[in-house]
Amino acid sequence: MMINKDIQKALLVIILMTTMVWSQTVKLGSLAPTNSPWHETMLTLGEDWSEISDGEIRMKLYAGGILGDEADMVRKMRIGQLHAAALTIEGLMYIIPEFDVVRMPMLIRNDAELNHVRDVMSDYFRDLLEERGFILLSWSDAGWVHLFTNAPVIYPEDLNKTNQIIFIWAGGSGKRGWMDAGYNAVEVAAPDIFMSLQTGLITTVSTTPLIALSYQWFPAVPFVTEMKAGPLPGAIVITKKKWDRISKEFHAPLLKRSAERGKALSKEVVVLEKEAMRVMQENGLTLSPIPDDARSKWVEMVETHMYPEILETEVPEDLFIQVKGILKEFRNNSKE
Repeated sequence: MMINKDIQKALLVIILMTTMVWSQTVKLGSLAPTNSPWHETMLTLGEDWSEISDGEIRMKLYAGGILGDEADMVRKMRIGQLHAAALTIEGLMYIIPEFDVVRMPMLIRNDAELNHVRDVMSDYFRDLLEERGFILLSWSDAGWVHLFTNAPVIYPEDLNKTNQIIFIWAGGSGKRGWMDAGYNAVEVAAPDIFMSLQTGLITTVSTTPLIALSYQWFPAVPFVTEMKAGPLPGAIVITKKKWDRISKEFHAPLLKRSAERGKALSKEVVVLEKEAMRVMQENGLTLSPIPDDARSKWVEMVETHMYPEILETEVPEDLFIQVKGILKEFRNNSKE
């Protein structure tokens, strides 16, 4: 049976239009729970992208870890099942493990230092991402990591006195360091953390106040150290393959708007983190102050037992030395 040429042309146009629409649908994954600040930012970002592209780009959001943990999302991006993801540093390290230098415990002390180091090193990390097939859309933050435990912990040795079982991201780093220091650490996938806390498989979680509140982990670990162990930075990335399929005329405005949303979220997180701590304390969380001698012991513990693993497996020593130099210069200038 012969098909009329006009019908053939019409069918071809339909196929081309369908392909175009599909190619401009950006599938974005995230662990962020619904209605959290990160979830709201990604929804807004989707609206931004649609507005900038006059509706040509549609962002489809998969939130709450429905696609698995961050390692799963990185794997899905690499095989094309997912186009973009909002990742914490845990996920970013599957792409650029060198980024762990920003999160090394007890190294960076406050938001000003974090922002300065990231600004100075931004091009370096951006280039690494692109070399490995990803484009940085924006940096984002999840706050500052504290130890949440089911019994009071002030000194490192308290972790053993109170029989703490430390949570480690499945497939992530850090387990060797904790074990080397004499502590019990268990790997758990992100979607299984809540149940693992309920069953006592883990009794210590190193996370941020906002995450502990958002996922309602804190009732199972109702003690938190006042000490900030380190920042939990992150980023929204998209595969270079998908990015290259988006019209180049949209690249600059999309990157600009994405960066703006990331900066606004980071500022919001600073405020919300204090509020999260207040809300949890009103609902049974106990804050454990950390005296100077205890802080010194934590620094000694991480430098002795955790830094060797990080420097061996993730962060080149020259990069570590470079960041320490950036911090030293920044702190000296801040005192002037």
